[in-house]
Amino acid sequence: MRIAFVTQWFPPEPGTLVAAAIAEGLGERGHEVHVLTGFPNYPTGKLQPGYPLRPYRRDAFSSNVTVHRAALYPSHSASAAKRMLNYLSFGVSASWVARRRLPRPDVWLTYSSPATAALPALTVPRRLRAPSCLLIQDLWPDSVTESGFVNRRLGRPIEAALHRFCDWTYRRSATIGIISPSMADLLVERGVDPGKIEFVPNWVDDAHLLPEDPPTEDLRRSLDLPSGRLFMYAGNIGELQGLGPLVEAFSACPDATLVLAGDGVARSSLQRSVAGRGVGNVHFVPSQPVTRIGQFIAASDVQIVSLRDSRLLRATMPSKLQSCMAASRPILASAAGDVAGLITDTGCGLAVPPGNVPAAIDAIRRLNDAPAEALLEMGRRGRMYYEANFSPEVGLLRLEGLLDRTLTTRRHR
Repeated sequence: MRIAFVTQWFPPEPGTLVAAAIAEGLGERGHEVHVLTGFPNYPTGKLQPGYPLRPYRRDAFSSNVTVHRAALYPSHSASAAKRMLNYLSFGVSASWVARRRLPRPDVWLTYSSPATAALPALTVPRRLRAPSCLLIQDLWPDSVTESGFVNRRLGRPIEAALHRFCDWTYRRSATIGIISPSMADLLVERGVDPGKIEFVPNWVDDAHLLPEDPPTEDLRRSLDLPSGRLFMYAGNIGELQGLGPLVEAFSACPDATLVLAGDGVARSSLQRSVAGRGVGNVHFVPSQPVTRIGQFIAASDVQIVSLRDSRLLRATMPSKLQSCMAASRPILASAAGDVAGLITDTGCGLAVPPGNVPAAIDAIRRLNDAPAEALLEMGRRGRMYYEANFSPEVGLLRLEGLLDRTLTTRRHR
């Protein structure tokens, strides 16, 4: 197939492993993939060196993958207006690039977060129209209204407008892929035809990870990381991650060490909190490129997944969970819903209710006191589940099946 793959974020931006895995995997399986994306500015909101902003840029990513970059307003600010301008500018600019630079695809595949990324596939002229598949990562408008970006006065009209827009994208899409089981219930409640919905969880390539290597002090010294039992959160440090209660819990567990590796709008407030309270066992590390993040994960004893409690976040499954499993590291999850259920069912770690500091303290102490072999066994269970369910081979077969179904569904209609 010739696939037009729309994703606002793509390498060299950090945190784009899933989008890269989709493009590379489909290309390796013989499909012609045209990635429609923006100029790299995540997570700092500043354009990366070597990518000056201009209306259009074309790059060869691999033999079967071509990258088309559309101009956007670079921002990752805590300002709702600037963030929405970032999303909307990409949607509009990418629609312009699609009309003038992309060949006609057999199918459109949209990596839907933000929801505005669906604009190019659904607004192109007849000569570029093709069946559209929406791969939902975050449900809108919930992820906007629950993030704290908009106040109550503006929240209701913005939520209503986004609901109408999202409902329009659902109607126009031939199929909808979801990354967690509970997401289907929320979509059906919103009037989406259940026959369109298919469970297609994210997968991650483990090439950048070191799943067979136990943590060593030499590796930690080379990365300037503290010694001892090391817990690590690696990823975006935002409001939805709800890391404050975990930091509070670690302040009550001085024998355990927490490293927060990443950037985001909540990082500075967490740093001020740690400094103000004199917490000595919580450390911050800048966001790391893909070429190095695997070493940091391998240097940890326990990986952390954290999400605030909300109906939206109980029905999501961040790709960070798959990365932790692929790296053979036990997981401490401050999360509810599908994430907590999976960790509990597989026995690959411990899950505590979000925001419950006493429960987090108890879990930290249990993992801190556990023998090294017990932690390695949890990690092995996670790795086994990853290989059976979240590996590239399994994930690509699922996605190919969804794209084939997208073509068939539209032909029948």
